[in-house]
Amino acid sequence: MSHKISNELQNYSLLIFLGAVWAASFVAIKFSNEMFNPIEVGFYRTAIGALFLFFAVRLRKGTLSIYNENTKIYSLIGLLNAAIPFTLLPYGLISLPSNIGVIILSANPFLALVLAHFFTIDEKLSLRKVIGSIIGFSGVVFAVGAEILVSDLNSFIAALAIYIGASSYVISNLIIRRISNLPSDMVTMNTLCWGSIWLLPMMFIYGNFQNLNFSWQPFIALIYLGIIPTGLAFSLRQILIRNAGSTFMMQVGYIIPIFGVFYGWLLLGEEIGYSLIISVLLVITGIAISRIQVAKKNS
Repeated sequence: MSHKISNELQNYSLLIFLGAVWAASFVAIKFSNEMFNPIEVGFYRTAIGALFLFFAVRLRKGTLSIYNENTKIYSLIGLLNAAIPFTLLPYGLISLPSNIGVIILSANPFLALVLAHFFTIDEKLSLRKVIGSIIGFSGVVFAVGAEILVSDLNSFIAALAIYIGASSYVISNLIIRRISNLPSDMVTMNTLCWGSIWLLPMMFIYGNFQNLNFSWQPFIALIYLGIIPTGLAFSLRQILIRNAGSTFMMQVGYIIPIFGVFYGWLLLGEEIGYSLIISVLLVITGIAISRIQVAKKNS
């Protein structure tokens, strides 16, 4: 019993950590957009993450080959988990503020619930999960306190781009389960390598290789994007999917906006009102309700 409680505590701790890291990535993307276009942000972020994990895998003497029996899966995950979202999210955040972006991202658990019900054996849809997701999403709205609707075509296209990129994450999570038994750093390294390969032709077309107005802030933000939210956090994400399932992991979409508001208070001097306190309670309640049914099935 104590072992089960310890595992649950680890899962929740990792979920919160990933929420904190990925919330900061929205700020980093905003800074990166000041010097790089979306294709460049996607390619450099993917390549930096792959290089970081290359050294990590080599340090522990793991397998480095991206051509093996899992090549097709690696390439598909690289497309869905890196190439598509890493370019669409920066594109969407050019026109939309980050708080709208995180609200759109928080719709991920709904899609995850539906897809997991049809494509997994152990993550079937239940009334508790639906109620938990609705409560959690309500917490996100309280936290961000922003208008969800967009009024012009550019904003609509940007919102659609963010949603497609976020949905791509959900689909890739289900595919990752097929190779979740493999070392997480090796899987993430291989998928990021393939993500870079997918984006390489686009770089030749849209990459700016001259007349670059260099600035340290966007450059450092891009390095951060590649190493922490990509190389490190994506490896930890695979561990969480393996231990708790893809629907549990996707509830990080509720936590990201909470940290986004916190970073606004910490870095920008924005006030924290009662709405944030209410949102935290709603998010925690939503996650707890959605996990009750899982706990019963495993007991």
